[in-house]
Amino acid sequence: SSSFLLAQVSYTANDQVTPYNQAFRYGSNLSNYPPWTNAEVGNIAAGNDALNLQGIGVQSFRNSLPEHFLETWGYDIRQADFEHWEGLGMDDHLTIIGFPSEDHRDDTQYCTGVQSELFANMYEPIWDGGANGTPVNEDNYYAVYLYQLVNQYKDFIKFYEVWNEPDFSFSGNAWLPPGNPNSWWESDPNPCDFSLGAPIYHYIRLLRISYEVIKTVDPDAYICTGGLGNPAFLDAILRNTDE
Repeated sequence: SSSFLLAQVSYTANDQVTPYNQAFRYGSNLSNYPPWTNAEVGNIAAGNDALNLQGIGVQSFRNSLPEHFLETWGYDIRQADFEHWEGLGMDDHLTIIGFPSEDHRDDTQYCTGVQSELFANMYEPIWDGGANGTPVNEDNYYAVYLYQLVNQYKDFIKFYEVWNEPDFSFSGNAWLPPGNPNSWWESDPNPCDFSLGAPIYHYIRLLRISYEVIKTVDPDAYICTGGLGNPAFLDAILRNTDE
């Protein structure tokens, strides 16, 4: 419907980047700490006056909500945790996104014997104008995942980190200096050389889908690359970008 199309983001980061003017927060990494629940870890991290817990001064978490997890347990699985953390005064969380369920994973081997870690159908159109009841194209699994995720948690998440360590490398080519013909500065990474097992162009496509869908649902959110270990990978992203 036209109401969907009116809300669709019409700009890119080339047009505007809204400054983040809040205090810098060390987003503490969450893990699994049995027998403590996520709520109890929040009490320890941020403090809980009701329990007379001082906490250690953590104000935000760096958590992960992969598609395979949400598809298994439901998109609202972390709602109560985020609400509890908000009650402790925490906000502007960062969330790692990506990591498809097996049903939605690209089965192509861009490196012989290695299946891509990324989503299938990423080059399907992102939007379908409201067919099937949502503005995103149901055939684009990554777009659908993000649309559901951001609608569920936009009141809590400020930063979306697209994948974790996407350039984790198995090859010394990642560290070769500019000018060396085998370096990532000069040649785009081979899918066999890094953890995604896919062309770097597919990661750039992830960034494009992420920006369009997340900014459409929550214009105040920020979209980030995953933590990059190799400057040459960032250079390859930028020189191949679709802007």
